[in-house]
Amino acid sequence: MGAWKRCEQCRKVLAAEAFEGDSAVCIACVTGPAPKPARTTRASAVKTVRAATRPATPLADRAPLLGVVGSGDLEVRERRARKAALEQLAETHAEDYEHLLLAARRSEGLRA
Repeated sequence: MGAWKRCEQCRKVLAAEAFEGDSAVCIACVTGPAPKPARTTRASAVKTVRAATRPATPLADRAPLLGVVGSGDLEVRERRARKAALEQLAETHAEDYEHLLLAARRSEGLRA
């Protein structure tokens, strides 16, 4: 069984053949490029604290929200409008809607 040693420079455990003689540093560390110095970061001693830019408004000044018009983002409002239009279309053309729904359910492998 081969002998193993830890390199003092790279701290890797390598086979004894990776070392030259009784050296404590592996051949790769001796022949490789010099290691780059570690980057150090300096912490700033100054902290910036910013005050609120606008004063808090009392809740009584706000207008009451009426209904659902304008509430939610555009995607939600678009889906709500599409759903309402589809429901109206299904009511006005009920027979055609049933045929189209039946065909779509069959194509998806659902019960009719």
